Amino acid sequence: MNPMSSLPLLQTVRVLTDVLDAADPYGQGRSARMARWSLAVAHALGVPETEWPTIELGARLHDLGRHALLNDVVSTPGALAPNERALVQTHPGVGADMLHGIAGLEGVAEIVHAHHERPDGKGYPRGLVGEAIPVGARIVMVCAAYDAMTEDRPYRRGLPQAAACDELQRHRGTQFFPEVVDAFVALLASGALDEPDHGDTARHAA
Repeated sequence: MNPMSSLPLLQTVRVLTDVLDAADPYGQGRSARMARWSLAVAHALGVPETEWPTIELGARLHDLGRHALLNDVVSTPGALAPNERALVQTHPGVGADMLHGIAGLEGVAEIVHAHHERPDGKGYPRGLVGEAIPVGARIVMVCAAYDAMTEDRPYRRGLPQAAACDELQRHRGTQFFPEVVDAFVALLASGALDEPDHGDTARHAA
């Protein structure tokens, strides 16, 4: 995907995902945050700039399939029943199917489809292993996991920065790709992932 030719599409997706976030009381700013973090990690890893628009779109749309599922299931507080968990685990494929029919978004669809896969092959929905997982998905899975761990919910408090980073490190090489964890943690420690001045940084405090 050429960065210049994709600019109108990027702008459209930015607006639409911001609207979706606004409808979620716990999703304020999530899509923009996922995109900003994912692009910073991609830059740190030396991912070619020509791939950045695809990664931004994948980051913003990674949970697209969740919006197609029953809201009372995806927003259930606490543990899910086995049948509910099975339903939720279909969301990467659902999101990918929604994108596959759009010309030029094949790479984005693959990021969406693979963002819950794992380097050890124990992810879902396809059980992909290692290099079969696109680099954009490797980045998004770390950014999304950190965001989920540090986000406050009605039924639990979000983890502080240090504890969330410890979790990323603990699952380095099994659930997450080591080089992505290392880049993310380093960027976070340097302040490069801080919210913009108008954002709320309090929930990421150590």
